[in-house]
Amino acid sequence: MDENQLISGLARDFTRRFLKVLAAPLPRKERTYGFEYEFLPHRPMEIKDLMEVEGVLSGFGQRGKDGVYFENGICVAFEPGGQLEYCSPPILPHDETAVDGLMDFMLDMNHKIKQSTGIEYLARSYMPGRKNSPLCLTSDRYVNLHRRLAKSGTRGHEMMKGTAAIHLHAAICSMDEVLPLFYRFCELSADKMFKMSEVRRDIWNRTDNTRCGMPPCCRESMDDPSVLIDRLVRFGLNAVVPGEEKPFYLVSERSFEAFLYHITTIFTDVRFNLKGTTFELRTPDSMPLKEFKSRWRRFIELTENIS
Repeated sequence: MDENQLISGLARDFTRRFLKVLAAPLPRKERTYGFEYEFLPHRPMEIKDLMEVEGVLSGFGQRGKDGVYFENGICVAFEPGGQLEYCSPPILPHDETAVDGLMDFMLDMNHKIKQSTGIEYLARSYMPGRKNSPLCLTSDRYVNLHRRLAKSGTRGHEMMKGTAAIHLHAAICSMDEVLPLFYRFCELSADKMFKMSEVRRDIWNRTDNTRCGMPPCCRESMDDPSVLIDRLVRFGLNAVVPGEEKPFYLVSERSFEAFLYHITTIFTDVRFNLKGTTFELRTPDSMPLKEFKSRWRRFIELTENIS
């Protein structure tokens, strides 16, 4: 079997199975929204610093597999440079009270961390000079990705340790809206309110062209969700697997489960997130919280009015 036949066979199988996973929780009666809000520490971090911060968080929440969980539904996790990431619970489209409460919580928790550790978390998109700072997450996932990004471009380590973003999520309610939502998110990624700043865009462009940038089909005319899934599956099959330095279609473990894990290491500007069956927009830079509310309202407005 030649490589084209191998890719085509895997793409057919994985597209069929991905569609089943995507459709499993659907239909939903009401769309919910969410965000992941990242903050950069004011100085380069080491593992011991991260452990101190986690200790503060654990004093107010409950440690879990993916981070520290709080009663308001927020999960707080870390990124490889010690960045703090606040993951919101699902939010109804016009529940501004919930959004206000979550923003107050983030400000208060950042203040508690600064009081206890002296580490100040800042809502900035990029802080230079962190390319060679320590890797604060040492699981195989991050160690392998760190090695990969040392070879795949020139700014991948800055991306991992010196940038912060806001990821916006919208739940998929039916298969009929998969394509309209996808196209809307592609539009938003280029909108002046939501696109990457030039400095972050330059970093992304020099990170790894097999896993970064726009999805391969934002400007294609498609008439069925299966076409979109096929395009994204093929992109994933050709993305290099960190630790093996081969595209996925050539690695030894080519199960669908391994593929689903693999695509979580692909950070295109727009992507599916199967944890909550959402579309995820990854372009907005981290910004002061007072600037976020207007963008959140605009994001809801433009996403609710898909056609």
